Amino acid sequence: SRVRSYFLEGQGARWRQLIVVSKFTDPYILSTFRRHAKNIEGQLKIRQKVPADDASVCDVMARVKQVFQRVACLAVSEAGAERLRYFSDHVLPKLIRLRQRHTLIYIPSYFDFVAVRNMLLKREANFVSVTEYSRVSEVSRGRARFLQGRKEIMLYTGRAHFFLRHKIKGARHVFFFGLPECAEFYPAIVNMLNEGLSDIEDSDKDISRMPTSCLSLFTKFDAHQLERIVGTSHAERMIKGIKNSFMFCP
Repeated sequence: SRVRSYFLEGQGARWRQLIVVSKFTDPYILSTFRRHAKNIEGQLKIRQKVPADDASVCDVMARVKQVFQRVACLAVSEAGAERLRYFSDHVLPKLIRLRQRHTLIYIPSYFDFVAVRNMLLKREANFVSVTEYSRVSEVSRGRARFLQGRKEIMLYTGRAHFFLRHKIKGARHVFFFGLPECAEFYPAIVNMLNEGLSDIEDSDKDISRMPTSCLSLFTKFDAHQLERIVGTSHAERMIKGIKNSFMFCP
């Protein structure tokens, strides 16, 4: 017979060689690999550590203090809800109370974007959204209003930046609702600070004196994304350390 006996016995998975190649380490890919890789010889994972000098945070050119805030989370299924709770309790009240303008909120997941958008609508916040589903006219109108300060907050999704690579002008404050999977997106977003402000400084002198800020939320389940952004050694300390807040200065 041309059919081997172990296939007939339903043991083909234990003799199959499964190879998974990815640009970077992802927990979902690792979970899929562990679930389906059942070879009798075991599993092998090759991991590339990220030196601190090669981390993407080194590519940030804007002179801004970058704060990474660790959010307590017990399960990966609760990560989105815990970040949303932190945003609702600590970030959003300040934005609304101070009516802080030129605030760019980067949201990697579209599901998290829907939750944040609904929260802002409920709080009657003055904001605009740029997503992968927005029409060109909506994006152009929203970017112009954000640059002019007519819209205080802009929600910007990770998929929109992945496919369209918008260069958002007018941001003075950047808030990462979650860390981007592609490490190069972090410096790209942070470097947008101060972009285009010279076009409107003549009409609003307070903009040039407005301080800049950068805040990023992460959980212990974001170790892979954090490693690519700050480096392996820093990521291990930030995930396991006692403190919850960490600052990087250019």
